[in-house]
Amino acid sequence: MGLDYIRSQTGKPWRKRWDGGLDRLKAPSLLDLNMSEAARTVTAELRAGCRVKTGDTLIVQSGSDGLAVSDGLRAIGRITNPSPELTTAVRDGGGYAEGVLQRVGLFGDTAEISVK
Repeated sequence: MGLDYIRSQTGKPWRKRWDGGLDRLKAPSLLDLNMSEAARTVTAELRAGCRVKTGDTLIVQSGSDGLAVSDGLRAIGRITNPSPELTTAVRDGGGYAEGVLQRVGLFGDTAEISVK
């Protein structure tokens, strides 16, 4: 009953039958992992006394000595050494970009910001 029965019922050897199944698994599907929007996470140095919390929406603005981070009208920090690709992306976006605060440092002097 074992192997002879399986071969007579399937018609094809087991390996050949699943060759097409592997191709179907490799094809993109509903849960494709390609990201549609690029987000860059950078570390910003916060000013003393500013009050921010995780999830705040911030404005990242290009300046002469790096990128400035503000919460509306008040400046709260600075990205001192941004990557050239991030600087170019902010400048191409009109000099401004939206950022979301992901994490505040242990001492409150740094923050990780996800820039879109």
